Parts: sequence; structure tokens; C-alpha cells
Amino acid sequence: MSELGQLEARHADFAARNTRIVATSLDGREDTKSTQEKFPHLVIVSDAAKSLAGAVEVIGPHHTPDGGETVSPTTVLIDRHGQVRWLFRADRYLERLSADEVLAKVTEHLNNAHHSER
Repeated sequence: MSELGQLEARHADFAARNTRIVATSLDGREDTKSTQEKFPHLVIVSDAAKSLAGAVEVIGPHHTPDGGETVSPTTVLIDRHGQVRWLFRADRYLERLSADEVLAKVTEHLNNAHHSER
């Protein structure tokens, strides 16, 4: 959850770029609600049934240290028209983007796209 803490800490930087962070979790609704309370500037969504994770094919048996099935860390930047502008999927379960890396990609792929739409 340290990546959520980094993203929460930088919420003003994301807001300045008109960007909202949405994180999905395989936790149930109560655990997800508890996580949402810890990170009020993020949107935390429960995907306990793995509907979203299955649809976007981010579940993989090779991603946990013990070989268990879990969600592969994935970052997707979607513009205001619903167009995917950039996708990052880690090769390893523990690999995550820092808040600075996400902000740089937002600037590169979303803010530039917004300027070209004008």
C-alpha cells in the first residue's frame, strides 16, 4: 500500500493536471471501504469478483512470490474521452511506478493530448 500513500501525498499535483487516481483491489467491500478512508483523495474500487481484473487480463499466477494468483500491477492512463493513452504492466509482482513516474507520464501522455485537442 505504500504506492497508494505516495499517490495520496501527491494528490494536489494530480489535481493540478486534472487527473483522478482510481485504484482497484481484489479485497471485499469492507476492506476496500477501510482503504478508501485511509486515502480520501483517491478512488478505491472493490473488484472482489475479479470482473475488471479478468476483463483486462491482469491476473497472473506467476506474479506473487509464492506463485499464487494475483493482479499484476498495471497503470492505465485514460483521457477524458475514454481513450487509453498509455499502459504500463510490471513484469514482477513487486514492481510499481512511483508517484513521480506516474506524474511524468500524465504530463507526457494526457496533458499533451489535451493541448492538441484544442
